[in-house]
Amino acid sequence: MDWIGFALLAAILIAIPGQDTVLVLRNAAAAGAAAGVATTAGVCSGLFFHATLSALGVSALLLASASAFATLRWAGAAYVVWLGVQSLLRVRGGSPLEPAPARRDVRARWFVQGLLSNVLNAKTAVFYLALLPQFAVFRETVLRDSLRLAALHAVMSFVWLAGIALLADRARHWLGRPVARRGVDAVAGVALVVFGLRLALAQR
Repeated sequence: MDWIGFALLAAILIAIPGQDTVLVLRNAAAAGAAAGVATTAGVCSGLFFHATLSALGVSALLLASASAFATLRWAGAAYVVWLGVQSLLRVRGGSPLEPAPARRDVRARWFVQGLLSNVLNAKTAVFYLALLPQFAVFRETVLRDSLRLAALHAVMSFVWLAGIALLADRARHWLGRPVARRGVDAVAGVALVVFGLRLALAQR
C-alpha cells in the first residue's frame, strides 16, 4: 500500500476545517478538553464504519440508489443543523455553555455526537468509496487494507482534533466570560447550520 501517498492526502483533508472540527471546538470550549477529546474519539470511530462499508461494497450500493443516498444525506444534514440550532437557542436564551461534568453518560453523549457527525456524513462515504480501493493491494485483502488505512487516518485525525481541543481548553479562561461564551455558541451554531445546509444541497 502507498502509505505515504494516502497520509499526504489525508493530511490535506484533515487540515481543511469542516463540521467535525467545529463540533470539537464547540464542545471543548464549552466543557473542556475531556469533551473535545471524547468528541474526537467519536469522529475517528466513524472512519472505521465508512471504511468497512466501502470495502464490503455497501457504499457502492448506497450511491447507486438515489433514494438511499438522499436519505443518508438528509439525515446527516438534519443532525448537523439540529446541533447548530441547539447552540443558537442557547445564545438566544442567554444560557451559556455549561461547565464540564464528570459523569460517564455525559462523556458518552459527546462521543455519540462526534460519531453521528461522521457516520451520517454522505461526503465521507463518497470519499472513502472513491479513495480506499485505489490504495488496497489485492481484492481479497481490501477489507483488511481499508481498515489499516482508516486506522492511519483515524490516528492523524485524532492528533489534529485533540490538539485543537487542548488549545480551546487553554483558552477557556477567556471564554469563561458570558459574552465570549455566547459568542462561541453563536459562531459554532451558524457554522454547523451552514455545514448542514451545504450537506443537504450537495450533489453526488
